[in-house]
Amino acid sequence: MNVFNRLVVILLLLLIIVATALIVIVPQETFRLVAATSDWLRQSASDYINSGDRLFFAGGRVIVGGVIVLSCLILIWLELRRPRKRTIRTQKLSGGEAHITVDSIEQRLAYNIDQLPEVVKVSPRINGRSRGVDVDLLLETSPDIDVPMKTEEVIEVTREVIVERMGLKLGKVQVKIKHAPYPRE
Repeated sequence: MNVFNRLVVILLLLLIIVATALIVIVPQETFRLVAATSDWLRQSASDYINSGDRLFFAGGRVIVGGVIVLSCLILIWLELRRPRKRTIRTQKLSGGEAHITVDSIEQRLAYNIDQLPEVVKVSPRINGRSRGVDVDLLLETSPDIDVPMKTEEVIEVTREVIVERMGLKLGKVQVKIKHAPYPRE
């Protein structure tokens, strides 16, 4: 929906820019063209209504108008509805059920991984699947780390937080490392 909104706004802004430019540069000709087009559309519609196919024309208007109104109502509903909070059900509970929001999982995971030495910043992404929780981590680290060792350390902390502390089933863990720039001398 976000891409659609951006596309519509961009097209409307471009239309407003072109219309404004035309009105500012040649106002009389622009208004004369709009009036002529309006008269031509009115005359064409009047001719078609008075012809033998006026019931066909009326049916077409109702169908096209109905599709446009229905499309607009659907778009308004999609725009105004609130997305459901994403939660994941815990696995290790006896006699009950608990749901943890994805934001809470991401926040806790980021806090614990950020405590590791040489980790400058971490951005976790959590995807709940039926087979478990998939974790994508974007790490920013100091430039002189041992990458395999740091990756193993981060995966171990992720497993500890997700499985042992939160009671979730861990799926795939993907770690992407970005080094911070070297200090200038």
